[in-house]
Amino acid sequence: MFDFSMQTMILSGITDMFERLNITWQGIVLHLIALIILTVGLYLLLFKPVKKMIRERQEKVKKIEKENADLNEEVKKLKNSTEETLAEAKKEAAAIHDNAVKVAGRKADDIMADAKRRAKALVDRTEAEMAEERRKLEAEIERQIADVSVSVAEKVLGRTVSREDNKKLIDESLKEWSEDEKTR
Repeated sequence: MFDFSMQTMILSGITDMFERLNITWQGIVLHLIALIILTVGLYLLLFKPVKKMIRERQEKVKKIEKENADLNEEVKKLKNSTEETLAEAKKEAAAIHDNAVKVAGRKADDIMADAKRRAKALVDRTEAEMAEERRKLEAEIERQIADVSVSVAEKVLGRTVSREDNKKLIDESLKEWSEDEKTR
């Protein structure tokens, strides 16, 4: 605890120091007023414009960040859209390929069916021609057999064979010949 005398001594020391430095209470007040005016002036002239400039910069940065985020979102949407379009194009290409394969398969089947039909028609026509040729050959053979039979019969009998005899001999010969053909 301080003594009153000590307090007075401290005050008198401070007062002596102020007097030696030539500092008065009016000078202190004037300096305080000058400091306040300087502070207000600096606030109005420097701090406020600088703060306004910083705020504008922050707004610009936020605006640029927002635009960047919007552009990134748009890029993502475009990428997704492109991927979807690519997937759809692949599906369409696969469908077109499958359709082309099916059409080619049907075309091949049609060509095969047409070739089989033509081959069958050719075989049928050839068989018909062969049957006709066989019939002609059989008729020619029958005629030759008949001629040979008549001449053999005339020589064996020593006389001319009549039509009825000729027919009877031909029928018998053909019957024997048909039976021989069946057994072969």
